[in-house]
Amino acid sequence: MEVYQEQKDAYRGVIAAISAGDLAGLAAFVAQDMVDHNPMPGQAPGIVGFKQWVSAVRSSFPDFRGSVETVLAEEDLVAGRVTWRGTQRGSFLGVPPSDRQVEIAAFHIVRLSAGRIVEWWGTADLLGALEQVGARISPPP
Repeated sequence: MEVYQEQKDAYRGVIAAISAGDLAGLAAFVAQDMVDHNPMPGQAPGIVGFKQWVSAVRSSFPDFRGSVETVLAEEDLVAGRVTWRGTQRGSFLGVPPSDRQVEIAAFHIVRLSAGRIVEWWGTADLLGALEQVGARISPPP
């Protein structure tokens, strides 16, 4: 087996569960008390909050799917690059549904313990996503 394959598989498993909208399936990969270091405003702690995030994204993009482009692992850390794709059918960051397809680049670093993700750091190109759904972005006055 490839070195750190289990860690990589856990990360890929989370992306697959998000892509399938499988909230229950997240429990196989995410610890109950997981710390999300980049939560959305009002997000609850732990896996409950992570499920809130998944539900919110999938209400904006019901066909939201992630493709893992790169995954690297060392000891208890995994770094991943994902391309998310979906069609905006619900409000997204205040922008009404546009029925436009988007591609969102995202990067994650996760820490695992006992085979489950216990910490999650992530960043996504939200400005690019807003531009793709037709939002008008202007500098402050």
